[in-house]
Amino acid sequence: MRKLALGLLGAVALTAASSANAAVVINAGGTTVDVTGPTTVDGGINFSLGYSDSGSSSPFLETLQWNNTLSGIYGITLSTTAAVAGGANDVDILAAYLSGGSIVGNLNLLPDTDNTDLNEDYSLNALLDAGTYTLTIEGTRGTTGSFGGNVAFTAQAVPEPATWGMMLMGFGVVGFAMRRRKQPALAQIA
Repeated sequence: MRKLALGLLGAVALTAASSANAAVVINAGGTTVDVTGPTTVDGGINFSLGYSDSGSSSPFLETLQWNNTLSGIYGITLSTTAAVAGGANDVDILAAYLSGGSIVGNLNLLPDTDNTDLNEDYSLNALLDAGTYTLTIEGTRGTTGSFGGNVAFTAQAVPEPATWGMMLMGFGVVGFAMRRRKQPALAQIA
């Protein structure tokens, strides 16, 4: 009994000592994508990073790559704005997709139904595993066109290791109490 209790207490202490933190590593891949962030909240578990691009040639292919060590919900946005459709600052997105991690193939950023030639918005919300992901944006632009967006990550609601340890210890105590309970004697009628 004493060994069982000490073993469970030791397991709880070990699981409570470890905690899950996300590590975000960003690589713009040698393109003209400018990155701000990541800004992190909740001790680094959730993050957000902004990106923008201006001045690369047309057509363009830009990539933004990052690595995250936790699974969770990714929200990705992409927006373009032009003063004059087809003018010197017009940007047209031909494809925007996410690849990497446990994705087989690509996840396309979905275009907004209100897109016009002047303003285009794309977004993606997906639950993804930990891994290295690459956002790829392909399009055409005028001489001064630009686009920008945001990648936001929210960690999945997974119980902390200490919570798992306490739950296992509780099951052990309940099981031990049920095993030790004496069976009531039944009266027999002769």
